[in-house]
Amino acid sequence: MKVNVLVNGGNRPRDMERLLKALMAQNRKPDAVFILIHPRDTETPDLVEKLIGSVVSYTLVRKDQSGPVSSMLKALGLMVCNVVAFTHDDAAPRPDWLERIENAFVHMPEIAAVGGRDLPATTYPEILPYCDVVGKVTWYGKIIANHHLPCLSARNVDFLSGGNAAYRHEILVGTSLDLRLQWQQDTAWHWELALGMALNKQGVKQWYEPDMVVDHFPGKLFSDQKDGYWFAATRKRAQNETYILMKYLPIFGRFACMVYALMVGSRDSYGLLQLMRFWPKEGSLAFRKFQDALRGRYNGMQTWMFPDNLDRVQG
Repeated sequence: MKVNVLVNGGNRPRDMERLLKALMAQNRKPDAVFILIHPRDTETPDLVEKLIGSVVSYTLVRKDQSGPVSSMLKALGLMVCNVVAFTHDDAAPRPDWLERIENAFVHMPEIAAVGGRDLPATTYPEILPYCDVVGKVTWYGKIIANHHLPCLSARNVDFLSGGNAAYRHEILVGTSLDLRLQWQQDTAWHWELALGMALNKQGVKQWYEPDMVVDHFPGKLFSDQKDGYWFAATRKRAQNETYILMKYLPIFGRFACMVYALMVGSRDSYGLLQLMRFWPKEGSLAFRKFQDALRGRYNGMQTWMFPDNLDRVQG
């Protein structure tokens, strides 16, 4: 079985160096590594040559104005393998990561994907609460990730964490990635949710293995503002989330989803309840986040209703 690794880079040389060292320390070496790099990234090519060299085949794919999803599809088109493992440059897979991925696909031929914990390195694992639900979307559109939390057993899920997931290459290419998702230089929010729900629609299984761990050292995005609130992230995240849920939920679920989004929302996309919850702490900023989430959700509805006319729904 050939296992390739696809890395989404964000012009963060120190993070990339840590990741490459982690990949080279794998018990089961990758058959090839494909790295998406920013057009302005001048350091990663030298790092890759230094740390990987001729030990493992590697390919650098430069991102362009078509966005990160398009770049991922380009990389997938260049691959000849059985399995593609996804991670980020600010992650560090543990030594048994690829070994566990290969074993899962060998011993469970019915699964289309496998993923594991995305554990923030800034937390203390021993104090994290156990969770009963991981990687699920409720009938009314509430997204429950919890990929960073411990759970008692492996299980089927609706979607995986984009920093710690692997998919069969054939199924991945056949399903493709959604080019209608909004993006900002290095990030296309919820691409793994869109992929997961597309796989669910096909009736194939996605397996979550809590012992398959990637340590995550959250890095600042190249496109982030240095300080303060980044309104584009809120709008585009809400737009992608709304578009995906409208696309895959049943009719009644869509209606319930929009009611839930407006009345409750989430930490990333405020609804009225979240607005009231964070108003004492954030003041007018909370209201701005609520407004941006509403605009994003409106644009998401437009994306769903007019999928071939994306010019009208840019965030």
